[in-house]
Amino acid sequence: MLRDKKDLRGELWIKILRYKKDMVSELNYDGAVLKEKRHLHSLTLHWMGIERENSDAVEEESDVIIKSMEALQPHSSLKQLVVYGYSGARFASWFHSLTNIVNLTLYGCDRCQHLPPLDHLPFLKSLELLGLRNLEHISAEDKVKDFAGDEMMMMSAASPSMTFFPSLESLRLIDCPNLKGWWRNETASASASSFPCLSSLEIQNCPNLTSMPLYPNLDRLELERSSWKLLPSSFVLSKLKYLEIRGVEDIEERIGNLTLLQKLSIKNCPNLVSLPDQGMGHLISLQRLHISSCPNLTSLPEGLCCLSSLQELQIWDCSKLASLPEGLRCLASLKRLTIGHCPILKQRCQKETGEDWSKIAHIPDIRILP
Repeated sequence: MLRDKKDLRGELWIKILRYKKDMVSELNYDGAVLKEKRHLHSLTLHWMGIERENSDAVEEESDVIIKSMEALQPHSSLKQLVVYGYSGARFASWFHSLTNIVNLTLYGCDRCQHLPPLDHLPFLKSLELLGLRNLEHISAEDKVKDFAGDEMMMMSAASPSMTFFPSLESLRLIDCPNLKGWWRNETASASASSFPCLSSLEIQNCPNLTSMPLYPNLDRLELERSSWKLLPSSFVLSKLKYLEIRGVEDIEERIGNLTLLQKLSIKNCPNLVSLPDQGMGHLISLQRLHISSCPNLTSLPEGLCCLSSLQELQIWDCSKLASLPEGLRCLASLKRLTIGHCPILKQRCQKETGEDWSKIAHIPDIRILP
């Protein structure tokens, strides 16, 4: 029992093993004690999965489950919170009091359709939403129409607490198949909202997510089996240096807007047939290009000849890639070429005898693997 841990500090993991009314009374007592633990910096709340015979049992337990979370309010000094396997329809009301939280992870909370208000938390740097399969919107609130208006911008400048996610640096949205957008009802001005500090964004398996607040200072973006609509056509990621694309159907020409991009990885895209010629040619800062597991990719764009900063090119598992572009011979900065599991290219790139050898002979480090 927590009452016996008078000087509890550091990290604490609590497992909730059953959903019974008597459990709530126990948690209410322990929760009152937990709220007093000002030296606790990390808390994990783990609701254990229980097999049920029918969905009615879930509904009957819903109130108990929500109360179980309400009872476990930590001290406001908490720095890290992980919630795992919570099956309540909503989160506890005490989330708004986590004014010192830095890292927040919500994992496997299947029944939640929206989150508590988090955008005002002044020190939140990392937010991870993993496996929230019924989540439709991050916020249940409507998008305030004049959020980005002059008056609001002045208030934000005067008070950091009014800024939208003022300290958030890393955001991960993974396996949220029903997630549609940030706000329940967005207005035309929704896209004017932005994360002022966000530098790393990872979105995986969120195919219905089509709108996000802007992220003008993003340095790293990973996109897997999600929509390009996340990137508004008028929005330029002027500071992006790393982009990893996995499982997408197509790559649009506007990738060429990423003029500071230094590394591009394209992986596991079985339906990708080609890359945008002009778009790729505009990546003048690109130093490393990695392409792998694109079995239907048949050619690389001639625009690669414009990649004057390219130092490394890796191509793996692209069995239909029939040749290398002529422009490679112009890339004086290219120092390493690796080709693996590409049977056609392997033959064409044989030293001295291959049809593409003259295009790559100037590269100091060439590795052609089986």
